[in-house]
Amino acid sequence: MANLPDRLYIDKADRVLYDNDIINNEILYGKTRKDQFLFTMAIGFKNKVKRSLESREGFFLAKDLHTKDEALIDIVAVYDNGSVDLLHKREDVYRIAEEYAHAGIRLLYDEVSSGQPGSYFKKLELELTKLVESINK
Repeated sequence: MANLPDRLYIDKADRVLYDNDIINNEILYGKTRKDQFLFTMAIGFKNKVKRSLESREGFFLAKDLHTKDEALIDIVAVYDNGSVDLLHKREDVYRIAEEYAHAGIRLLYDEVSSGQPGSYFKKLELELTKLVESINK
């Protein structure tokens, strides 16, 4: 049996972004590293942007993923790959999630440091409201 990956990684250069005062205090405050990762993965996925990691650093242990977390990561990987065939290759599934998180933290940092007025969550709320309205039409 193949060894399953025991952790998920971020790019080493992203550590400073996850620890950034604005991001950590206003957006990711009080969240676990796992939740921070899943949030940034979702941002990268929503924006259809992923980036390969240049240098990897462990961020959290895979054992901390709950069933719902694994399902979310699996959905992203299947959508990205276009096939369920990769689900038995956890290293590939995690790599895809890591690439979306790598892009997502960069997008989040760019957004909060842009100097644009308004909180990030208010902008996200407006975007989600518009999405729900378009679905309900």
